Amino acid sequence: MLAQKRRAGGGGGCAAAVSGPGRRRLSLSLSCRYDGALKACGARCRSVDGEAGPGDVLRMMVRAGEHCVALKYVHKFGQAAAFPPAQLVRASLQGDLSVRTAAMLLKYVPLFELSDAFPREAILERAAASGILVHELAGGKLVLKGRRRSDSASLPPGAAVPVKVGSAPN
Repeated sequence: MLAQKRRAGGGGGCAAAVSGPGRRRLSLSLSCRYDGALKACGARCRSVDGEAGPGDVLRMMVRAGEHCVALKYVHKFGQAAAFPPAQLVRASLQGDLSVRTAAMLLKYVPLFELSDAFPREAILERAAASGILVHELAGGKLVLKGRRRSDSASLPPGAAVPVKVGSAPN
């Protein structure tokens, strides 16, 4: 089944939908390519796609800069000895956070018992600094919302999004 997906272009065309430098395309296609296969693998599987094992795929993800996704599967496959979670969290916090990265950090930092080194409040502050809106619901649950890429792509950080009023020609 994975071989059929690979021939058809990978995980639903994830790499084709991305524009930008080749390195970014590589990491997204790698994440899309193996994310579904790793989800389907059991915790004791030996091979993900008939060639690479879970440890090999995690190593590729870390090299490609997919630290946040690697953190998820380090937990699933019990690979914390080979891939220290603290290093993956530290690498995930570099640069701006995406909604996905912030959500995964908020989930996996407590699971790896890293809350002393990476407090929840600090992760929430970094998420807010990256332009992610954080709403807290009853019971301590969080809702994370990011800005639309088309709205924020051409504007400097902190600038208001212009609103088009009316549709009459000038």
